[in-house]
Amino acid sequence: MHPYISIMRHITSILKRVRFGLSAFFRKNWKVLAILAMLILFVAVSQRFGFDKKIVVFVVVIVGFITQFFSILTSWIALIPVIGPPCAHIISLPFFFIVNALAYLVTLLALRKGYTKDVAGSKILVTALLIGIIIGFVLGRLL
Repeated sequence: MHPYISIMRHITSILKRVRFGLSAFFRKNWKVLAILAMLILFVAVSQRFGFDKKIVVFVVVIVGFITQFFSILTSWIALIPVIGPPCAHIISLPFFFIVNALAYLVTLLALRKGYTKDVAGSKILVTALLIGIIIGFVLGRLL
C-alpha cells in the first residue's frame, strides 16, 4: 500500500471523529447555544434601534442569572487546555467581582459629580489592573 493512502485514511478517520464530536457537542448544548444566540441577537437589535443601555444590560443579566448562563460560560472557559482553568478560577474569585463592582460605583459617583474626562482614564486603569491580575495568575500557575 502506498504511504499517502494510509496517511489519507488516517486523516479521514480523525476528521470523522472531530465531526462526530462537534455534532455531539451541538446536540448536547443546543439550549445554551440558543440562549447565547438570543442574547447576542437581542443586544445587536437593541443597539440598532437605540434602546436604553441600562434596560439592555438589566435584561441580559436577569436572563443570564435565570438560565445560569454565566456559570456555563465559565465552565466552557475552564475547558480550554492549560490557561482555561486558571482564567476561570480568577474570573470566579470574589475579589475580582468586588474590585469590578467598586470601579463601577466610583464611575457612577464620578459621572454624577461631572468628572467625565477622569472616568475614562479610571476605567482603563481598572481594566488594566484586572487583566494584569489574570495574566499574573496564569503565569504564576504555569511557571
